[in-house]
Amino acid sequence: MINKSDLFDYFKKNYDKEFSKEEIINTFSKSIDDESIIDQFLSEMEVESTFTPSNLFVNCKAGTVYYKWNKSI
Repeated sequence: MINKSDLFDYFKKNYDKEFSKEEIINTFSKSIDDESIIDQFLSEMEVESTFTPSNLFVNCKAGTVYYKWNKSI
């Protein structure tokens, strides 16, 4: 099972790409339980990036949440 640290590492390695929340969930989940856990991790990361300086850039476009690593920070 993936954890938040693994997700951060994945974003870091793929810094040149923006990922939708659904894309990340579909990539890493193997079950409904996995989907729920990954969704929770992503939601936590979204809130953390809002209140704490972070290289993870999270934004919402047309109702979809996107995650992108900003390697320049």
